[in-house]
Amino acid sequence: MFYYFPGNYVWSSAFTLALMAGGQLNQMDRWLAPLRDTGPEPDTDAWTKAWDSMGEEQSRHAAQERADGYVYAASARYFRAATYHLTGERQTPPGPAKTRSYAAAREAFARGVELMPKPIERIEVDSPDGILPGYLIPSGNDAPAPVVIFYNGLDVTKEILYGIIGDQFSRRGIGCLVIDTPGTGEPLRLRGVASRPDYEVPTAAIVDYLQSRPDVDPGQIGLLGISLGGYYAPRGAAFEHRITACAAWCGVWDYGRRWQQRWETRSTTTFTPFWQLPWVMGTDTMQAALERVKQWTLAGVMPQLTQPLLIVHGEHDTGFPVSDAQAAFAAAGSTDKTLRIFTSEEGGVEHVNADDPDPARQLIADWFAQRLGTLPAPSA
Repeated sequence: MFYYFPGNYVWSSAFTLALMAGGQLNQMDRWLAPLRDTGPEPDTDAWTKAWDSMGEEQSRHAAQERADGYVYAASARYFRAATYHLTGERQTPPGPAKTRSYAAAREAFARGVELMPKPIERIEVDSPDGILPGYLIPSGNDAPAPVVIFYNGLDVTKEILYGIIGDQFSRRGIGCLVIDTPGTGEPLRLRGVASRPDYEVPTAAIVDYLQSRPDVDPGQIGLLGISLGGYYAPRGAAFEHRITACAAWCGVWDYGRRWQQRWETRSTTTFTPFWQLPWVMGTDTMQAALERVKQWTLAGVMPQLTQPLLIVHGEHDTGFPVSDAQAAFAAAGSTDKTLRIFTSEEGGVEHVNADDPDPARQLIADWFAQRLGTLPAPSA
């Protein structure tokens, strides 16, 4: 992986993910260059301020472009502003600064949606955990169409998911629902809703909602999860068989074991600061979080997953070794299952292939298009 911040894996991985979600290198460099040599104790306040300043700069330019009548240009600027605010927010601990960054991101994203030529639709799903908000990216079809539900990982949001996936599914005649679920996005940040191990519960509520829509083919609903979503999606599909096909953009096996190892070694190659786990788990201490997260395992779950399955993984993923992806793949009950590991020779070897993401992104979208019937199935 490219270490924009020498010796700082956490910040460098966040930088790479921002590029994956549509950030622009030179825009980011203007504000982040002064932080590149911050010593052994990175300045979190400076980090947050830099990313917020970056987002505010893009919003100012967007407002001027909108005033000049360049509304599509302004829309793109607002989306980029949201990505910048959210990238800073991901590494900022809970408190006033995090709240301000998140509010700025949501405002910029909403303005971007307003100015789109074909706006995506904000939706709200009733669930046992309260409202689950999302954005439905339309398929572009007049007839009822397949749809893929896209789940967050530990620390991203539906707005970042939109930056990552964009129109890839709609180009293939498939809708896509990027959605905040328990332990992510709005439910966590605005209502304190922690994550839960039984992700078939929110999955069932989301499928209920989608099957009620006249623009959705109720028999063609896919489920995709990125990073920790590589647990959420297979768990949801294993016990919610209205899901037609499932993909994990990161092979997860025993998430509790991985966090125990990170904590015991005080790993410097995690993707998020350690405070993230108790916050998402809804606990007051790291020890309580480590105990609770033991439930996040796919052992005993994957044999229940019988739908078509795709697992995409990077060869040098430092947080989830290839052996985790291999274990999940071997245990899956699916007869149609594919494990795709990106190697050093081709790139995309880091976590969620963020060092070279587009080949994985295109593969995932095409795989779903084959299984949901909008592209021809592979020949025997």
